[in-house]
Amino acid sequence: MFQRWWFVGQMRPGGGAGPVRGKGPSREAQHLIIEEWEAAYERLQRIAAERVAAVGDVLREAELPSGEQELDAVARRDYQWALDAFAAAGKVLDEAGDLPDLAAAAVLAERALERFAAVHARLAGAAHPPRPAERCYYNPLHAAAERPHRPEKRSARRRVRPREAAADRRPGCASCRKAILAGQAPDVLPALIPVKVSRLRTARVLVPYYSVPQKWSLWSLSACGAYGDEWPALVLQGEHRRRRPKITSAPAGGARRA
Repeated sequence: MFQRWWFVGQMRPGGGAGPVRGKGPSREAQHLIIEEWEAAYERLQRIAAERVAAVGDVLREAELPSGEQELDAVARRDYQWALDAFAAAGKVLDEAGDLPDLAAAAVLAERALERFAAVHARLAGAAHPPRPAERCYYNPLHAAAERPHRPEKRSARRRVRPREAAADRRPGCASCRKAILAGQAPDVLPALIPVKVSRLRTARVLVPYYSVPQKWSLWSLSACGAYGDEWPALVLQGEHRRRRPKITSAPAGGARRA
């Protein structure tokens, strides 16, 4: 996603941003960080808006085969979850402050459509509606995660190599798995966070979205809403806003305030 990566070199134990050893990024480097983040934000905002709008079109045009009043308890629960997830997607999109927010808007909208399709499938007589594809942990907007293809019978003497173990640790798309197996970094969705570099100075740096302390983000725990069903309700309660880090000084380059 980015041509250059600017990661936190040191995080304070126990979560939260602590002082970064050294002087932190120079003003020129900070300007590049913000400039690159803003360009990525604009691109991802367009993508998320298009995906949410497309799901909205489908949901508006679709009709439940037997009417909502005919749904059984499971179908009613899934139908309501789909409506809540789509509402949450729109809310996150409207109130987004960082790249993971935009990714979460797209993911929640797509999951709403998947759940709605499952309701349709059950009402149409499908005993086992298709399971939603597992999303790439490194960037949930990538292609679906690809599970490793291992021979069912392998020699007990064969040891799993470190890179294979690393690739298997989290679900990843084919591209991210290939990068890890080659000893390279996957194309991770970044987040912009404040890091204290001195007593009087706070800089902004890009880090993998899943390394953001959970007290600052719903999305670091849930892969931007890809895993677990509690996120729509939390978004509708405003939890995604309450967890944002508070910034007291404006960064160089005019980045959006968290």
